[in-house]
Amino acid sequence: MLATGFLATTYINSTGDIRRARQASREAPADSKIYISNFGGGTTGGSLAAMIGPRAYLDVLEKHFADALKAWDAAPQDIPERRLRQLEARVGIQVLAGQGGVAKSECEQTRTLLEARLAERPEDGRSLIGLAWAYVCLGRNADAVRVARQAADSLPIEKDALTGPYFLAGLAEVEARTGHPEEAVKILRQLLTIPASEYISIALLKIDPVWDPIRNDPGFQKLLSEPEPETVYK
Repeated sequence: MLATGFLATTYINSTGDIRRARQASREAPADSKIYISNFGGGTTGGSLAAMIGPRAYLDVLEKHFADALKAWDAAPQDIPERRLRQLEARVGIQVLAGQGGVAKSECEQTRTLLEARLAERPEDGRSLIGLAWAYVCLGRNADAVRVARQAADSLPIEKDALTGPYFLAGLAEVEARTGHPEEAVKILRQLLTIPASEYISIALLKIDPVWDPIRNDPGFQKLLSEPEPETVYK
């Protein structure tokens, strides 16, 4: 199961080949495609791809947002944790689809649940990222950046080189979505020079709709036009 997830990630990040990624994903158990994400963030969360899950995010990459929502609607919701995961994913998908306005009630519900959880576990990075996207949906951009930065600061790459980049990528996504292209590009350049191929690549940046708000930004266009930077190992 883990191997198929990483294989799908490899196809997306190396060439942007969604068709081959789908073929690899089909080999995983159906339930794992929703609830266990090896694409863009693993079970740790951090990036929007991790929050939405590998199966649905392949639909997102092709902007088949209705299909992504259907995948989550069909997922089991037998425990509160899974219901919360579904709400987080639906919020993220609808924000990317430009449907945040019609998803306000779900965004408010998600915000309430995550704020309550964070009152008990203030350093829960996954919940912080989920809350950031609920804030984006609600137009609370300053709050979105604040909690996304809190998530990244809670597990910096200097402390955890494996998990830290997930949350740094999540911060870049929120910066891009809240009108801060320079900050987003700065973080992306950092991620592209560290061992972070599972989280970000030029091929993925070119096709992922999470970056659509900054797609015409000169700094982002320059980044996409340049060769992929060499990884620096420390």
